[in-house]
Amino acid sequence: MFRYVHYEVMCGILAVCAAAVSAGVVFGVKGAPETPRGVAHAVAFGLLLLAGGAGFGIVSVSRLKWFGEGRDFDKAVPLDETGAVLPTQGEQYRNCVNVYLFVFLVAYALGGGLLWERGLALSPLFLAAVWLARGWWVARWERCHGLLLWNGRARARLPEGDQDLYSSIR
Repeated sequence: MFRYVHYEVMCGILAVCAAAVSAGVVFGVKGAPETPRGVAHAVAFGLLLLAGGAGFGIVSVSRLKWFGEGRDFDKAVPLDETGAVLPTQGEQYRNCVNVYLFVFLVAYALGGGLLWERGLALSPLFLAAVWLARGWWVARWERCHGLLLWNGRARARLPEGDQDLYSSIR
């Protein structure tokens, strides 16, 4: 099991690292992308995409009926004996690192940057904005409710059965 917030933030960090790796390779091989209208327009467009991604991330964890996950947070099963179920301090951070996600992000950014358009090397930054905004919103929810959200399968068998979202007291 891993903390919901830790996983979202770690995915955002992996996306930023994937963008840095792919941009370094693509810009090193093909050069920096040209901006016919100037750098200011490209930066403004990039910031607009990042803001849109962050907005999408917040909406995806909101309480909207068919779109957001926020209603599931209230239904999280409380954990009474956290020692038997939750991972140790170092183990919970190791569980958050998704190596396959990093490889996928680097591969699609490199493929898009080398084969199609150089600017696509920075495309994982959009997903980073989504994940970091989700992490911020869930951290805010945790502070307001005084609970910690845990995601994943519990090591011990819990009476609730097939459940993915758990909560424990801060």
